[in-house]
Amino acid sequence: MIHDPKYIEQLVYKFKNNRINSDELQVLIDWYNSHDDTAVTIPLTADESHDQIKTRMLDGLLAQIKEEQTIRYPRSNIRKLYWIAAAVVLVVFLGIWANHVYVDNHMTSPVSTSTTIEPGGNKATLILTDGRQINLSTAQDGIVVNNGITYGDGTTVQEDGSLDGVGDKVAKLVLQTPRGGTYQVTLPDGTRVWLNAASKLTYPTDFTDEQRVVELEGEAYFEVKSAYRTDGSKKAFKVISSKQEIDVLGTQFNISAYPDQTSSKTTLIEGKIALTDQHKKLLLSPGDQAITTNSGTHIHQVNARNYMAWRDGKFSFDGKSFTEVMTEIGHWYDLTIAYEGKVPAVELAGDAFRNQNIGLVLRVLDVADINYSLDTVKRKLIIKGKKI
Repeated sequence: MIHDPKYIEQLVYKFKNNRINSDELQVLIDWYNSHDDTAVTIPLTADESHDQIKTRMLDGLLAQIKEEQTIRYPRSNIRKLYWIAAAVVLVVFLGIWANHVYVDNHMTSPVSTSTTIEPGGNKATLILTDGRQINLSTAQDGIVVNNGITYGDGTTVQEDGSLDGVGDKVAKLVLQTPRGGTYQVTLPDGTRVWLNAASKLTYPTDFTDEQRVVELEGEAYFEVKSAYRTDGSKKAFKVISSKQEIDVLGTQFNISAYPDQTSSKTTLIEGKIALTDQHKKLLLSPGDQAITTNSGTHIHQVNARNYMAWRDGKFSFDGKSFTEVMTEIGHWYDLTIAYEGKVPAVELAGDAFRNQNIGLVLRVLDVADINYSLDTVKRKLIIKGKKI
């Protein structure tokens, strides 16, 4: 019996997206049957860990399955249970008092259509060397660059010959996502890059024997594959972004370098990277996050997984400032975030799946006692401060 709450959470996510196989479904059923039914309302106790709270929350949500379906769970009825993706814990730390409130995604009534803004999805544009643009399929989640350009399932990106010449090693392509869009690209050397919303990656159609260089504007997660020169030496991979350059040999890391932000954040998941800013060169180890501004770079330890959650379709609020969280939400829902007065002294924590509509965000703000207004026409969310 598998009791790891992280694994159970993954199974719930697969269940919601109709991607769970029969063996995984049986694990989920067995896990559910190993618990007593408990209420969904989750009180905080000092002795419980974050994962324990998540486990009890999931237990309460899965209890609803028993009420609606037979124990065999016919495959045709899985879509009826889309709401169980609400297996999420949102913890709100209210200022310095650190009062904890836990909220789940389905306890409150549905948000009215007047406040419904749907989440982002697979959206991107491929810009060719000559400036031509190709709107990539929203039914696909990524492309592969290797003697041509295909989608992840092997189908050709364009059949009309508009990609002629992309095999030229000096040619550069640009993968660009809008606000509310994500996409992946597998580069010619096998390196995988996940591009977050409102981001742009510039890369060659092939890499030379001497170097591998890409340019990033926005946020991306890199899974760099080791490559070697003809003489057997390792070929470095370089990422050029705002205020910094990253040199790696084979590793996984996340870079957030939006042009409208005052700092760039580089978070190392595994391996080692060297970061060079305008002043010096620094080495990062797993769990290090480098924050680079015009005045330099400082490094501190973080839970690196919180900064790659978006790649797996989740928001992670842990360890992030209120403005940082709201900026991420604005990018994903294509919202302008505006503040009237001071930024609320509120810190959000926990995580949530990003496939929820804007009602999720509004419930979080309500629980945190934030005064706000949403203009769905202008797609503008105004934060007015704490409720009195």
